[in-house]
Amino acid sequence: MNRSYLLSVLAAAACCTLSSCSMKGVVYPGSEMQLPDAACGYPANAIEVPAEDGTTLRGWLFNRGPNTPLVVVYGGNAMNVGTLLNLAAADSARSYLFMNYRGYGGSAGEPSQQNILNDARYCIRYARSVMGNPAAQLYLAGFSLGSAVATHVAVTEQPAGIVLVCPFDNMKSVACNVVPLIPRIMPLDPWDSARLAPRITCPVTIIQANYDKTIPAGSTNKLIQAFRTPPTVHRLETDHNNIFSSAEFNRVFYQALPVTEQCQFDF
Repeated sequence: MNRSYLLSVLAAAACCTLSSCSMKGVVYPGSEMQLPDAACGYPANAIEVPAEDGTTLRGWLFNRGPNTPLVVVYGGNAMNVGTLLNLAAADSARSYLFMNYRGYGGSAGEPSQQNILNDARYCIRYARSVMGNPAAQLYLAGFSLGSAVATHVAVTEQPAGIVLVCPFDNMKSVACNVVPLIPRIMPLDPWDSARLAPRITCPVTIIQANYDKTIPAGSTNKLIQAFRTPPTVHRLETDHNNIFSSAEFNRVFYQALPVTEQCQFDF
């Protein structure tokens, strides 16, 4: 074995030991960087939901009535999803649900792929119940890690459409881009969106950052190619962390959702 390679492996292994080999800090760093919910605003829309196992989840529900579609927005792996509430504030024609993953923002518990997906499906049922329409039309939108959440949830919840912002094919390809040795020595939640993509039949819109250094372009392109029906792809002249500040983002995002005569936008 090459000596430098061995040293790299040992160094990585030591890092894992120091962090108790926790996947939490690698795949779910947002759980270590909590942003107080109050900092996100819109207290009238703040909700607290007990998950099926009793874990307290916190987020925001913008309920615009039983006849409106429900848009569920999933955040990235190092953010409080409350930072995206402006998407709901600028669109009075749709209901919006934003829930922080376990360990993120004000939500309790430990994040994992299974926990996140169980909570996501449960919270959709909860929001529809509050809206007074258990069959409210559903749209899913997700950024980075949230794009994988949206893709996985779409397989079982049959949304009318999904919007994937800075998406990737699977977690291993992203981890290899950030820390090449991690996938070899540490088990990761797979978040294999490319495997599930062929099962999605609703319209898919992908919003990609041309200068994304977090999600490799090749990873996004593999996901695009995995869908049976080619998704609509928008490439914005921005990077991963600033895509929501792009002058084109809001227009592209709302265009990905059906427009009716009742829609009112403030952007």
